[in-house]
Amino acid sequence: MNNDRHPSKHGWIRHLTGGGITLLCLFVFFRQINFSDVLNALKNFHWVYLIFGLGSLAFGYVMRIIRWSMMLKAAGARATFRNCSAPFLGSIALNNVLPLRLGDLVRALVFPRSMGISKTTATSSLIVERLIDLITLLLSLAIGLFTIQEIVLPSELKASAVSLAIIGGVSLVLVFFFSGSLGRFFTRRAASETDASKSSLKRIYETLASLLHGFDIMSRPRLLLSMLAVSMLVWTGESGLFYFVLLGAGLDGSPLVALLVMSVATLSTLVPSSPGYVGPFHLAAFTAISLVGATAAQAGSYAVIVHLALWLPTTLVGAIAIWIRPELFRAAKSQAV
Repeated sequence: MNNDRHPSKHGWIRHLTGGGITLLCLFVFFRQINFSDVLNALKNFHWVYLIFGLGSLAFGYVMRIIRWSMMLKAAGARATFRNCSAPFLGSIALNNVLPLRLGDLVRALVFPRSMGISKTTATSSLIVERLIDLITLLLSLAIGLFTIQEIVLPSELKASAVSLAIIGGVSLVLVFFFSGSLGRFFTRRAASETDASKSSLKRIYETLASLLHGFDIMSRPRLLLSMLAVSMLVWTGESGLFYFVLLGAGLDGSPLVALLVMSVATLSTLVPSSPGYVGPFHLAAFTAISLVGATAAQAGSYAVIVHLALWLPTTLVGAIAIWIRPELFRAAKSQAV
């Protein structure tokens, strides 16, 4: 009975922690803005720029789907752009409305059956995708901090950002470099387990071997360079939304400023929070845009608009994708039965 209680207890702790962080971030955010000034800034926003921003965001998501299909194809899966679109967009929508990035879990463990791919292949691709994105964002943060003259920060903080990017890049290379050897090691360990009482341990070894085999395939130099190139286009598209919202808000921003704000705001979504990243995202975007000279009203309205521009379209499109392809969940349900 005790074992049954622990997962529920830990789940509640995570939910309460996320809710607490959201409330704290919102408290700090609202303490720094004046509602009437923010509303006035929203009224004066040039909404035509949002159309260009959403177009840039759409381009970034097309590149994301292409990148995912590249990884799956490398692992031997039949993953066309069309076959990958609904699962990918659906998982993003679920991430937006469910806590703890459960949409990623659904993409790795639920959707693969309807796509005709294995769960381990989907999980490997998801982990590789997240690692590449993390390194790209850390690099974008370091570039923004060092190249934007308006930002006055302690040199130690800037050096820390560069160090994180370097450490992350080296870690990524090491993980990919040794994944093949580790995969073969766990394969041998799985083969050596003949005792029936250790069958669960054998399955763990087999799963680890399969995951690492996926890493090994997806880290082939040619494929990895291609994915890195596509990842640049992914985040160029995303930062384009941040840039056009800057223009719409009447802020004297540049693509480099947008890159910095995008990296700070996106990295904030790693912090536990309520669904939709409410709170940490707003505070991070507000702080980043304030560093380059925006007023509290401008920064507050900017944070609200850019969050809605990211959250609402991806949630709606993802929900439509799931509605169009109900077999995404139906296949998993039939497997469970």
